[in-house]
Amino acid sequence: MNSKTGVKKSVKKSAKKGVKAKIKHKDTLFRDLFGAESAALELYNAITGANYGPETDVKMVTLEDILYDVPVNDVSFTIDNKLVILVEHQSTINENMPLRMLLYVARSYEQLTNDLDKYLVDRMEIPRPEFIVLYNGEKDRPEMEILKLSDLFAKYDMEYPINLELTVRVYNINKGRNPEMARRCAILNGYEVFTAKIREYRKTMSLEQAVDRATEECIRERILVNYLQTHRKAVRNMLTTEWNLEDALRVRGEEAERRGEKRGRLEGEQEATRKFVNQMYKGGFSIADIVKATEFPEQEVKNILGL
Repeated sequence: MNSKTGVKKSVKKSAKKGVKAKIKHKDTLFRDLFGAESAALELYNAITGANYGPETDVKMVTLEDILYDVPVNDVSFTIDNKLVILVEHQSTINENMPLRMLLYVARSYEQLTNDLDKYLVDRMEIPRPEFIVLYNGEKDRPEMEILKLSDLFAKYDMEYPINLELTVRVYNINKGRNPEMARRCAILNGYEVFTAKIREYRKTMSLEQAVDRATEECIRERILVNYLQTHRKAVRNMLTTEWNLEDALRVRGEEAERRGEKRGRLEGEQEATRKFVNQMYKGGFSIADIVKATEFPEQEVKNILGL
């Protein structure tokens, strides 16, 4: 291994373009379709407008359960001295994705570099990271948007410099959005059509029925035909697990948001109380006066004042 680049090779073999020989139980449809070098290369060309040829060296980087502790839907690989971390997002956009990507890329660099290389005196080279999210949820989003790690920073003073930044590009891949991508990548186009059919049929039937009907139609229309014929049962299992999980995570997120709003109100009230007590004390009011005005216990007033 070249100690300067420090890149280890992690290769997944593919029996067919875009189709792995064996589907692992924790795969999602997205990862299974694009988890082979040839399919990842085609997708990357479609997203970025690049024209890397089939001879381009692409190495898959596999980190299990880093972004999720559930079935993962990331496709990560090295290409042309770049480390591309690409995630498919089905529900609403997670505004914390830059932080999750930061944790992911740190683990990726641990895997890609020799443990001793970081202690070398000479400067080492590491692949330049690219962070991409493909959005496939039901809410309307722009064709492309940017999420930044710095937007998550606590800002005590706007003059504080940003010493760490990470930028995530989010592309909307719902059918009809970013059509040039779908035109350049047949697998992506098929994936968009297939998932759009499932989403439409879910309005009037169960998820299992929707998947079965979409599968039958896509096979008839020659969309992902070889893949769906070969892996029909596995695809059904993957999607029912994946989409039910998406529903569960969405509900959990909504509940967390409601709890957060309630907690935020309480914290806001507590902060207002602290300010009021401190203002009274600084204004010359005695502890007894503050207790009488606020009806707070004397010890609570003293705790607020740090006495």
